[in-house]
Amino acid sequence: MDDSGNNMRLCRVPLCPRCFMKNRGKQTGIAIKRTFAGAANENMAFLTVLVPPTTDLKAVDPCMGRTETRLRNMIRNRRKTDPRWNTVRYTGWWEMERHDWKDFHGFGRNKKLAMESLGWPQFANRHDDTVWQPHLHAIVCLGGVSQDEFVEAVRAKGHGSPYQVNLKAFDHRKDVGNNIKSLVRYSMKFRIEADYKMSSAKLSWDGTALSLQRDWWKDKDIRDYVEWLMSKRGGFERLRTSVGGM
Repeated sequence: MDDSGNNMRLCRVPLCPRCFMKNRGKQTGIAIKRTFAGAANENMAFLTVLVPPTTDLKAVDPCMGRTETRLRNMIRNRRKTDPRWNTVRYTGWWEMERHDWKDFHGFGRNKKLAMESLGWPQFANRHDDTVWQPHLHAIVCLGGVSQDEFVEAVRAKGHGSPYQVNLKAFDHRKDVGNNIKSLVRYSMKFRIEADYKMSSAKLSWDGTALSLQRDWWKDKDIRDYVEWLMSKRGGFERLRTSVGGM
C-alpha cells in the first residue's frame, strides 16, 4: 500500500501469489470473452512445443524468439496460399521447468528421447548444474485446418524432433469455456517447485499435526529465474505470445 493507504501497488512479478492469481484471472477472461469468443470445441486444440534445454538462462530468450517467429511465419505463409488458415489463431504462455543435470537418468522413455534429440547438456561444468527446460503451451483455434495439417506444418518449421510437438483436441464432454479456463490455468502454473504435481512432496509429523514439506527450487534458481523474468519487458509480458485471426 502507498503512504496514503488508499492505493495498492502490484509488483507484477509472476512468482508473487497475488499478482499471479490476478493475471491468470485476467488472461482467462480475455481468452474466453475475446480471443476465442464463439469458438466450438471441434475447432480447438491445445499445443505444446518443447525447445532445447540449456544451463544458461541467457540462451533462453533467443530460443523463445526463434520459436515464436517460426510459428508466426508458418501461419502467415500458409495464409498466402490457403484461405483456411486465415482464421487460425492462438494464445500461448511459456513455462520454465528446471532440472538438476543428473535428473536425465530418471526421465521416462519419451521425455528422455525428446531431451536427447534437443541437445540435453552432455557435459556440464559441475554435475549439479541447473538445466532450464523452456516449453510453450498454447490454445489454438484451428478454423478449417485439421490437427494433422497443423502439426505437420509446425514440425516442418524446425520442430521435427521426437515428441517435440504435441497437439490435443479439446475435451468434448466439457463446455468450450470450461476447457479454455482449465488450459489457461494449466499453462500458467505457479512453477517454482519440483513437486507441483505433489509427486515428491512429503508429509511430516511434529508430534501434534501433519505438515507438507514442499520440494522448492533452490534459492539461487528462484532468484536467477525472477531476475531473468523481470530483466526485459517484465514478468508476465515476456511469457505470453499470440497470433490473431485475419
